[in-house]
Amino acid sequence: PPPGCLPVSAMVHVPRAHQVLDETGTPTGGAKEAERWHGYAHRTWSQLQWWGTAAKLHKQSNDPFAASPAFLSDPAQRNA
Repeated sequence: PPPGCLPVSAMVHVPRAHQVLDETGTPTGGAKEAERWHGYAHRTWSQLQWWGTAAKLHKQSNDPFAASPAFLSDPAQRNA
C-alpha cells in the first residue's frame, strides 16, 4: 500500500504560474529569476528527500506494518 502524507513544512506556491513559467516549466525572467525559483523549490525537495531517506532507513530496521497492518479488503475495517 502507498504511504500517507509526509509532514513537509516547506511548500511551493507559484502564483500566476502561466506568467512565471514557460510551456516547458522553465522559469521566465532570465537567469537570476530562474535561480531564485530553483532555490525556493529546493527547500521543499530537500525536505522530501530527507523524509524519504529517513523512512527508508527506519523501514530497514522496523516493519511499519507489524503494529499497524494495512487495510486490504474493505473500507469498513477502518471503523472502530
